[in-house]
Order: sequence, then structure tokens, then C-alpha cells
Amino acid sequence: MACRRSGSGLMLAGLIVTLVGLAVALTHTFEMPGHWTTVAVGVALLVAGAVRAALGGRRPDAGAS
Repeated sequence: MACRRSGSGLMLAGLIVTLVGLAVALTHTFEMPGHWTTVAVGVALLVAGAVRAALGGRRPDAGAS
């Protein structure tokens, strides 16, 4: 956990909560069945993870034990 900024974990948690809330709000707005909420949240988190991986790059010590 070397060289990590102190607020990055909180920002990631805020992003996740925001995406979940947005997905739930959109499913209610478009009157989608409840079981699609899980799919919408999963897709939103996958997209957020892909964007973070693309923008953040790989750390040289990633995967080292």
C-alpha cells in the first residue's frame, strides 16, 4: 500500500455508492422490473472499473506478494 493517496479509497467508495444510486434511480425512472437493477448496477461497476484501469495504468508492484 505504498504511495497511495489517503483520500483515494474514500473517493472510490463515493463513486461506487453514486453509481449504485444512479442505477437504482434509472431503473425506477424507466419502470424496469426489479431484477434488472442488479444487472444495471453490475454493468455500471464494470464500466467504472474499466475506466479506472484504463486511466490509472498498471503499477509496477501490482500482483507482487
